[in-house]
Amino acid sequence: MDMVMDTATATVTEPTAIDATAAEKKNASRRRIAMDEHKTQSHTPQPIDLTRLFQEFGRVGVRLFWVPVLLAVLAGGLLWLRAWRSYTPLYSSQATFLIQTLGNQYDITGAEEYYDKAAAEQLANTFPYLLQSHLMQSMLRQELGVDWLNGSITAQSVENTNLFSVTVTSPSAQDAYDILNAIITVYPRVANYVIGSTEMEILAPPTVADTPYNQFQPWRTVVKGGVLGACVGLLLLVVLAMTRRTIRTREDVKRQLNTVCLASLPALNFKRRTGSFDHSISIRNPKASSAFQESVRSLRIRFLRQAEEKNGKAYLVSSTLPGEGKTTVVLNLAFSLSQNGARVIVVDMDLRNPSIKRQLGMTAPSRGIPELLQTHGADPVKALVPVEGTRVRLLAGDQALSNPRRLLESKRLPALIRALWDEADYILIDTPPNGLLGDSAALAELADGILYVVRAGRAQVPHILDSIQFLSNSRTPLVGCVLNGAHGESGSYGYGYGYGYGGYHHGYGKYDRNEPE
Repeated sequence: MDMVMDTATATVTEPTAIDATAAEKKNASRRRIAMDEHKTQSHTPQPIDLTRLFQEFGRVGVRLFWVPVLLAVLAGGLLWLRAWRSYTPLYSSQATFLIQTLGNQYDITGAEEYYDKAAAEQLANTFPYLLQSHLMQSMLRQELGVDWLNGSITAQSVENTNLFSVTVTSPSAQDAYDILNAIITVYPRVANYVIGSTEMEILAPPTVADTPYNQFQPWRTVVKGGVLGACVGLLLLVVLAMTRRTIRTREDVKRQLNTVCLASLPALNFKRRTGSFDHSISIRNPKASSAFQESVRSLRIRFLRQAEEKNGKAYLVSSTLPGEGKTTVVLNLAFSLSQNGARVIVVDMDLRNPSIKRQLGMTAPSRGIPELLQTHGADPVKALVPVEGTRVRLLAGDQALSNPRRLLESKRLPALIRALWDEADYILIDTPPNGLLGDSAALAELADGILYVVRAGRAQVPHILDSIQFLSNSRTPLVGCVLNGAHGESGSYGYGYGYGYGGYHHGYGKYDRNEPE
């Protein structure tokens, strides 16, 4: 069936090629309109798709789950520190008195008990005023032999009784005890001036407190801080999920990018094993799933159809951001085309971070584009390195350049690429991320078409549109997109990898695509 489909696309007439060119121009115009619409939509409120919002929140939460956790820990820790710094241990001493009025009358009706209750209540009510009086303060300081009282004093009567209690609180347990004893000595003399002759019998003598009555128990405060921090973190994730506008499905590619989605590649998740084990993401890896094999085969079939329609041979492969699987797509497409009998040359034009040889585990020295351009009369065919067991050859060097702009604009570069045409059926040019650098746009004129790699949920839609529009200025037609990570789609798979891209951010962080010469 594979050969039938590949052969079916072989017969193309000239009018069809002309129509394809016109269609590509029409699609480029639509993409410009789509980009303008996205810019307009970014300034106008959009209806919230709750299903997509929950999906985005789940994906964001998986990657950034540590944000609410960290905020919860920080908020709880800060409130604990605040509570600890403001905590002062307080000790209390208390004495309870029985109040009795002195008199010679005996009343069988219980009036005397009534007066005792009234006396206790009056003592409690007048106590704050007596305490603040100059007389009371002077007598207490004189009794204690101090210049100021290290504590606070309160008094209250027990309702419907003739009981009266005095409580002293202080940062010092001994000071609280001493002040209370001074009150017991001084207060009856002052109270006689207020309510007359009374007798105060101590029912519960004071003692020195062993522990503070306000124990340091900040856990409730810590829990509140943790909950508050977690809520703030979750709110940030919700806001991030609401503002993320990324490509997730084939329908997104068609609707938001107005571009053909050639394939969705599956995730390869290898279990941890000891000893020698092939973790390469390649159709040549026997551990690669059948879903991955089938997806790459589907990519090859659709790519061949587009290549036949455009009657092209050299194709540039780019992406918006690092880590979207551009190099892996290039190599697997090359291997699949080779299995179908095609001769393929892969050119590593990622001159700042050449990675094709590293991804294939090839360590033997070889010459790439920089070495060839620096050597007058160098033959690129002689520099090709075959990949064992395939009909794929590499034009990839080992030299990394910090600023390859002059080499990319060299007039000898097109001649080097043209010299490869007779040596291959297809030439795949691996380039740096177009969303960060202008290298891909400078190389686009060397190709007959552009294959664009988009990883689901990675780059924002406006950024992708800007990057594609930047490439389209070269007038090189866009063949289509390869979508990575489209989990949950029927017939499509995610694409996972976790190595080999750290150098991008390090090597490209100081460059942009409008960098000076």
